[in-house]
Amino acid sequence: MPDLIEKIAAETDLDEATAERALGMILGLVRSHGDQAKAGELLATLPGAAELAAKHGSSGFMGGPWATMSKLSAAGLSMEQIKQVGRLTLHYARGKAGVTLVREAAGSIPGLGGYV
Repeated sequence: MPDLIEKIAAETDLDEATAERALGMILGLVRSHGDQAKAGELLATLPGAAELAAKHGSSGFMGGPWATMSKLSAAGLSMEQIKQVGRLTLHYARGKAGVTLVREAAGSIPGLGGYV
């Protein structure tokens, strides 16, 4: 994940700590709100993803995408930076895990199906 964190930081003008936190929140959303089998499979194909999700992601099932966006905003990200982090994360995951698994895992999250 260090390469993705560096790319996010470079393309969003965030420092690496904030980029890591943002990525972890998004991965935590997938872990907590996606289809558990598909989300687990996806995170397993992305070395370090499960650890980032556990470190920075939500610990419960409340909230979902809108709560995650609110947390990202509270962490200092603009709406454009949130979109960029999402796009970069999806692109990276598709490259590592394949389009189908990413679509199945992220698309199972209520409210996100149309974006993947």
